[in-house]
Amino acid sequence: MVKDFRHACVVVRDLKKAIKFYRDILGLKLVKVIKIEGEHPEKILGIKGIKLTYVKLRTKDQPRHKNAIFELHHWERPKAPKQKWLGHISFTVDNMDREYKRLKRLGVKFISKPLKSPVSGHKLCFGYDPDGNLIEFADRN
Repeated sequence: MVKDFRHACVVVRDLKKAIKFYRDILGLKLVKVIKIEGEHPEKILGIKGIKLTYVKLRTKDQPRHKNAIFELHHWERPKAPKQKWLGHISFTVDNMDREYKRLKRLGVKFISKPLKSPVSGHKLCFGYDPDGNLIEFADRN
């Protein structure tokens, strides 16, 4: 049985653009940038000639001792295949309508405007990051 959520990761094609989106637009805090290559990652991932940069981020209010991290992975070698998936990343916002307008103004593409969930009663909507990864935004209320 698992004890804690550890992290979620998305593969990105343009690391600078992804950092700008997640840090500057969504407001996550950049914790660390790590470059890996060589024997250890080749063995642990079973991929020869690996060269990968990954970025660790967390929400600004999240205590440092909490485990949950969000990672961006940028593969230089081998090139990661373009992937589309139905899973998503979910973030809570304080005011859904205000945040939707702010993000839309900054160029974030959305599937729909914020709608009230018949299940939770929360207002929520789905949008995309620069690589087409699906993101859910949900009102705190």
